[in-house]
Amino acid sequence: MPFGLVSAPFTFSKFMAELLKGCEDFCVPYLDDVAIFSNSLDEHVKHLDVILGKIGNDKLKIKPSKCSLGRKTVKYLGHVVGNGIRSPVEAKIQAIVNFPAPKTKTEIRRLIRMIGYYSRYIKNYAKIVEPLTNALRGKNKREQITWTPECQTAFDTIKGKLVERPVLHAPDYSKPFITQVDSSNTGTGVVLCQRDEKGEEHPILYLSRKFIKAELTYCTTEK
Repeated sequence: MPFGLVSAPFTFSKFMAELLKGCEDFCVPYLDDVAIFSNSLDEHVKHLDVILGKIGNDKLKIKPSKCSLGRKTVKYLGHVVGNGIRSPVEAKIQAIVNFPAPKTKTEIRRLIRMIGYYSRYIKNYAKIVEPLTNALRGKNKREQITWTPECQTAFDTIKGKLVERPVLHAPDYSKPFITQVDSSNTGTGVVLCQRDEKGEEHPILYLSRKFIKAELTYCTTEK
């Protein structure tokens, strides 16, 4: 299938969902990427046999050099996933660290897309990145921006947090969840955590967003 067609992603996603129907408990497809997860090596071999059988029955082909089989961790959609945790891929972190200070709105949008993909690894992301989003104000979508000290501080903070190699843990639905909420005058942030057997808290995800114009008028308790 030519992926240049507008309808190609939807059509192929629908095809893969139908092909792997019944395998949702151990398989997640995204276009032509398929992640298979198991609790043991023996179970993994069985899962692989099922998936490869379905692919073979439909006379589809896979490229061995692009496959990672029997691994404890794999790179999947920009994340390193396995052993109950996930983290950003190193190459993606370096791309952000090496990104030059934007000079135009087009460049700053590209930067925000890059760092926004990993926003769930960063506590209070929306608050930190606010100077960058504020720089996009104005009608001209391509005009040059004023890269302020606040913008540089926000950029450096984001880079610093990603360089720390943040890790998110998979949720354990047999254990209670801990929710932490922190709101400011301009936005709100949430941290979802769980405690391990030693009582240590581990983040599952971070969520945050700016308030819309109407929400800025809310009183402190409503925020």
